[in-house]
Amino acid sequence: MPFLSESLHAYAQSRLDTRRELLAPLAHEIDAALAGLSDRSEQTLLKLYLGTLPLTDVFDNDLDLLVSFARQARELRATSPWCKDVPERVFVHYVACPRVNNEPLTDAWPVFRAALAERVAGLDADRAILETNYWCAETATYQASDGRTLGPLGVLASGDGRCGEESTYLVTALRSIGIPARQIYTPWWAHCDDNHAWVEAYADGTWYYLGACEPEEALDRGWFTAASGRAMLVHTRLFGDFGCDFEGDRHLLSREGNQVIVNLTGAYAPTTLLTVTVRDTAGAAVEGASVRLRLVNEASWRDIAHLTSSADGTAEIVVGKGTLRVVATTADGMAEQIIDTTTDDRIELTLGETVTGDTAWTDFDVHAPADHPAPCGHLTPEQAELGRARKREADRMRTERVSGNVERAREIARSCGHADDGCLAFFEQAFANADEVARFLSVDDGADRAALLGTLTSKDFRDLSADVLEDHLTGARAVHDDALAFIAREGATDPELAEQLYVDYVLCPRAHFEHLFPYRAFIRSFFSAEAVPGFIADPLNVWTYICDHMSFDSVEHVKKHVGSPRGALLSGQASAVTRRALFVAICRTFGIPARINHIDAGIEYFVHGEFVPVEHAEKGTNVAFSSDADPAPGYFQTWSVARYLRFTAVSGQGAQGFKVLDYWNKAQFVDGVCHLRMPYGEYRLTTAVRLPNGDVQASERAFEVVEGGNDEPIELKLREPDVSQMLADIALDPFQVVDGAGAPFDPATIALAHGEDVHPVIVAFLEPGMEPTEHLLNEMREQTDRLSAAQVPVVLVVRDAEALADPTLARTLPELTNVTVAYDDFSELPERLARRMFANPEKLPLSLLAVANGDGSLTGRYAVGGYNVGSVDLMLKLIALEH
Repeated sequence: MPFLSESLHAYAQSRLDTRRELLAPLAHEIDAALAGLSDRSEQTLLKLYLGTLPLTDVFDNDLDLLVSFARQARELRATSPWCKDVPERVFVHYVACPRVNNEPLTDAWPVFRAALAERVAGLDADRAILETNYWCAETATYQASDGRTLGPLGVLASGDGRCGEESTYLVTALRSIGIPARQIYTPWWAHCDDNHAWVEAYADGTWYYLGACEPEEALDRGWFTAASGRAMLVHTRLFGDFGCDFEGDRHLLSREGNQVIVNLTGAYAPTTLLTVTVRDTAGAAVEGASVRLRLVNEASWRDIAHLTSSADGTAEIVVGKGTLRVVATTADGMAEQIIDTTTDDRIELTLGETVTGDTAWTDFDVHAPADHPAPCGHLTPEQAELGRARKREADRMRTERVSGNVERAREIARSCGHADDGCLAFFEQAFANADEVARFLSVDDGADRAALLGTLTSKDFRDLSADVLEDHLTGARAVHDDALAFIAREGATDPELAEQLYVDYVLCPRAHFEHLFPYRAFIRSFFSAEAVPGFIADPLNVWTYICDHMSFDSVEHVKKHVGSPRGALLSGQASAVTRRALFVAICRTFGIPARINHIDAGIEYFVHGEFVPVEHAEKGTNVAFSSDADPAPGYFQTWSVARYLRFTAVSGQGAQGFKVLDYWNKAQFVDGVCHLRMPYGEYRLTTAVRLPNGDVQASERAFEVVEGGNDEPIELKLREPDVSQMLADIALDPFQVVDGAGAPFDPATIALAHGEDVHPVIVAFLEPGMEPTEHLLNEMREQTDRLSAAQVPVVLVVRDAEALADPTLARTLPELTNVTVAYDDFSELPERLARRMFANPEKLPLSLLAVANGDGSLTGRYAVGGYNVGSVDLMLKLIALEH
């Protein structure tokens, strides 16, 4: 039996032939790479990569990397017991594909396979999946970080990553040994302000889900089981359409650039097949309209899906059951409507004008999908205990490994004389990548080496390359004096300020959250000596060059993926985000300070003493927002601003609409007023109050920023929920804590011993000595009489008996009449309960109000992670409602 079918050979050849013109600048290298492969299957896999991966992957990486993947994929198909018999479509998309999402491409498979081969030898598929995830937990864990996606080798070096990085890490590990795997993603949750990525792995003809670096003793389990059952959209991505049936699966498959989006929502949550019809003002169907589905997350409208209307004006998609804003646009018109897919499965939008200037506040309720946990694998008590023990051991091993890497990094710093000169932190942040920092710093003693490292993000140190940094340093040194002359010419004559501008906006290799590439030597050689003076005389000439020489074929690229400057100039292809990065790269190469504005992602260059926009040199004014709320409203917590813009949709067509602006950490209220500098234009202001059940009480108004206007502050309207709207209704799995004698008990038993018709109980997981727990205990003391009158038992859970010595806890316990002190190691129970109740799992204390049912089960009614003023008062009001 041949390794690959004739249909795949033909498909790969066809896709490569289709791209031949775009790949012409690399024709010689491609022909040489194909000629260097004697095996037909390896040639076909390389053709597949060249023809289906994002065009940036081909131009931004050495072709030897793709050749390596082709050889390894062919070997896995031939030898892996979990790969050789899977359907070819599964092999192509979920084993052979080098890319998982938007991570940097690196040859990580050999490293992962060497670590895992002996460990998984002889295991069946499901056990091999579980063991691979245990290895991932032994080497990496969750840690929030910036928006750049670290590659799997960077995660391995540092020992942590975001959920998107962890899931890429596990998928890479599984594919490296021939187990089909894919990253699963919900773009935004509807019931809380966050998103998530996890993994599905293929065993014996079935896909199973699991949390990356969060191992358990069974598949189809994860902390997100309950959350995913409330998702409005769950999907995975393919890089290529081999085997896809777009006619039969129109409601499940869509295209975004060169990716195929595979809708998997129905595997997790109750769904609706939503049909959107787009018409013009004459009633005719509109083909090619951009249709965006949006939901409320972080107090703003966030896109979860991008569709394109067909010839009959329709677009179909399977979605969860909740509130969406459906927006249809073309370059000439726009229409939108807020719907609830619990009751609405068809919507018709007529394109027209929707920008209306200033409006009054409009209230609307946003409904999250009802609680409906996804299908879940069963664990026996013995399996659960084994899993907890193995997870503790994995945590110990990882902590020891990371500590060892940090200590080794310090030793490297000491050995090369950088332990006491301010550079030690660079080594420590690099973890296992500290050798590259040493290699870069050891070339010479120039102070600008440390200055360059000081411009990088913490994450950069984990996967930086000394060779890449050397390209930037050498290039910046070559234009240092020219850059200072340019800066002085443009009004910054203070030497200290001029040098800081040079460091931040010329020397710095990073523009935004792109992957770091070498480009300065290439750019200097690419442009003629005659072109450069024109750039320096007027940096807008750089943008003119980019607009004149860069084209963009949307079906060959990935939305929002930033290609390298070298790849863009070689290919002549650049998306909007790549063009902006290219502008900054060319400017900095020739000593012109330039940057990307982090608020609106617009490009700017330094002129006349300030940074000015390039794409739309706009005038603006200060706009004030006011609120008497205490605490003050937080941007992306309770309010946000979106601006009306025209843009290019993922389909490549012209579109328009409101895009949220990133004022996070910049929109601060002082004495009840927040001032923001905003360009003239049309805006929408959204406020949102998230309820415990996941619903949102939102308000919205439009406003216009105009010259000479906006003197009066715009007052934020924050709705106040009724107490009854704070009640949740969530079935809790049984759980136990331990009493003072070491005996386990279920808090439901205490609840059933109190009350008459209703049996409430408050369970609080405390962190004595920490301020949030102190506030909670103080409020409990203040509410002692009401707690007693309500006959509500209180279970206070601490880690050990030593916590009882805390002065605040010691003062509180004698004053509570129905209190039980319990113990737990906090290893997983508080997080599990918080996630089940959709409370913040990262904050203590965790306060839970539940009601015991006649069968001994508990129903969660309210929970909060951390402390909110009045939490005990609110729980007492909720108990009164129960009665």
